Amino acid sequence: MAEMVSIGHGTIPIQKIISVACRNFMAFDNLRTFEFDEIVNTIIGGNGSGKSTLITIIKQALSRDLTKPWDGRRYQNDDSKESLIEIKFIADDKEHYLRRVLLGETTTDLHLYIENDEELIFLRDAQVIDYFSKLKPISTIQSFDGPRKDFYFWTNGRTTTVNPIFAKSKKLIQGINQFLPMARSEIVQLRLVNNEVMVQYRDGELRNLSTIAGGEAKAIYIIAKISNIIREIEDGNHSKVILIDEIEVGLDQSKIQGLHHIVKCLAEELECQFIITSRFPRGRLNPINVDRAKIPRYYTEDFSTNLHTNFKKYLAKFNAKFKSKNSYSHINWTSAVKGKITYQKGKFKWNP
Repeated sequence: MAEMVSIGHGTIPIQKIISVACRNFMAFDNLRTFEFDEIVNTIIGGNGSGKSTLITIIKQALSRDLTKPWDGRRYQNDDSKESLIEIKFIADDKEHYLRRVLLGETTTDLHLYIENDEELIFLRDAQVIDYFSKLKPISTIQSFDGPRKDFYFWTNGRTTTVNPIFAKSKKLIQGINQFLPMARSEIVQLRLVNNEVMVQYRDGELRNLSTIAGGEAKAIYIIAKISNIIREIEDGNHSKVILIDEIEVGLDQSKIQGLHHIVKCLAEELECQFIITSRFPRGRLNPINVDRAKIPRYYTEDFSTNLHTNFKKYLAKFNAKFKSKNSYSHINWTSAVKGKITYQKGKFKWNP
């Protein structure tokens, strides 16, 4: 989901995330530590490896909420175990160290240490929450089902429609056109023609924005969101830390490389820090590998929202009936077989 993490509309910008550590949080069972570069960082891993968990840790650590379901449908902490997340970051040219202890989805302990010249400032619990209100928000692009107001156009999965709120926004069109040449797209610019938003291809062809192919539409979708975020940063409203999760789904390698090129150029020009998730290590800047051989407990434990459990519940209600003409002599069929299909981890099993 595309969203803005509301840390507070304050005056202190977060300049850089230095490192993150966690124990028993979401996809990470044991203690893990990750360090970040100043410019672009790419979190590399396959499905279920913990890429999105790392993004969530940063959002969770800096949140003013003490109780919240973290992307809750799929990830649920075991309420009987404590989780720990720690984050080091630079804000107002001072190094901050935050330690957050959770029991399930509830924060039970919150410590913040701030280096201030030669002394160390210590804040705890409510004092930390109050301090968070002074920080400028960081930005997150996460999936693409966010509110229409965040994007230039939206899609319902089958058709793409120009958002009427922004259909005549020349400033946003200019922002998109600024980045399009870097995106390695066949589209060179957006144009307003008779109050209709058109895309112009390299060969000069014009098409309505709502009719272009899905990959091209998604690339413009992402560029539009980045353009809006950059405008907020330039206006001094947001911190210079941008988190981007799962932007590669549905894009070919050329467009993916183009978007990463845009990110690199913006990071260098505006001195922003980008933390991006990716499934592919090749050509990525400052890769951080989160792959693990062990399957996360969130995909194996018997929670009510667990995929295995959902299969079991569904199949438990399904009574299968089969009829056969006994054409296979080596199989002992009956004319009508009644039974239930059950699901075990790793296989389906016929249980008459």
